[in-house]
Amino acid sequence: MITYHQYLQFSPYFAQQDIEKNEERAEFFKLFNSLPQTVKNLLTSMNTVEKIINAGGTFGLDEFDIEAVSLTIRRIATGEIFVGSGADFIANETELPPERARNLFSLIVKEVLAPALEDIKKIQATRFPERFGPPPVPTQSPLQTPTKEEPAGQAPNPNVINLRNNK
Repeated sequence: MITYHQYLQFSPYFAQQDIEKNEERAEFFKLFNSLPQTVKNLLTSMNTVEKIINAGGTFGLDEFDIEAVSLTIRRIATGEIFVGSGADFIANETELPPERARNLFSLIVKEVLAPALEDIKKIQATRFPERFGPPPVPTQSPLQTPTKEEPAGQAPNPNVINLRNNK
């Protein structure tokens, strides 16, 4: 069981509250209000804080590094940073070696982010569409005919020969 002080110190909801400027905090509140309920619950749950503290203990982090992990969780969950940058962010904030930071981040994803992972993925895809690949290209149904006749022997890719129209 965590104490009230630990909750305030390590909750992603309160991460860096003591050093954030009023404008930054107001922006976070605005962003928080727009989040899905699962993500709001994740950011404010005592269970989340316990998991963060336990993960920090597993990796030998001090209280400042655990606060950095909480901030990382908040920024990923709200889409402020790309999930693929989570391990690097932790490595920079905690000075953990990159391999240990990746291991810690993997644990965070499995243990902490899991309850809201589907909604976090949607947030991430909306905020970072370029990181999730190009949008799917609509395929032509076999019943549709091309709207433009291609020159004989030439398909859309000049390296491919269209043998159907080649006479």
